[in-house]
Amino acid sequence: MTSNDTGRRRPRQGEVDFTFMYAGHDAFTRDLRRLSTAIRAGRAGDPAVRTGWETFKHQLHIHHTVEDEALWPPLRARVRRPAEVELLDAMEAEHALIDPLLSQVDAALAADEPTAGADELASTLAAHMEHEEAEALPLVETYLGAEGWQAFGAAIRKRQGLKGAAEFLPWLLDDASAELTRRVLGELPMPARLLYRARWRPVYARTPRWNAATA
Repeated sequence: MTSNDTGRRRPRQGEVDFTFMYAGHDAFTRDLRRLSTAIRAGRAGDPAVRTGWETFKHQLHIHHTVEDEALWPPLRARVRRPAEVELLDAMEAEHALIDPLLSQVDAALAADEPTAGADELASTLAAHMEHEEAEALPLVETYLGAEGWQAFGAAIRKRQGLKGAAEFLPWLLDDASAELTRRVLGELPMPARLLYRARWRPVYARTPRWNAATA
């Protein structure tokens, strides 16, 4: 097992490299931590907080939508044991818990009022991500393998498009460690790495999110 700066314990990498999934989960955790900090500081109405929140929601929507459309269905077609089917049912049910919590936080931010909904959202999403990492991703490795995982990655890239990638990658690597940044960029083709460094990251950094422009 390995750990990261969120404190979650993760299986060591096997045939399938889940770096992007783990990085995405860490980015969601980071943003919800920033939201909680902003609310406690009475800054829920700040434009930078609202922008950070909108970016978080957009990335979470894409992440969960593509899982529901391009990851769980092919995995469901392969699993055989009742417990495995129940696990996939749980993944979808846990996704369904998130949208009402997002709406609750939306309403609280619109009213410029502190909210306990942010804490509930953070704990609910954290529990889902831990469950997914511990039990669902091993099924992906067993039944779909590297080829199936690559197909899921291709579905995300198609959904994001080039314009979406210009936000996704800087968001994903905002405040990431040098080692994680190296690993993520190492999986990209050279043109994407060049675009990230020369264009996407600088443009992303010019828009304040949560507190100030991303470094």
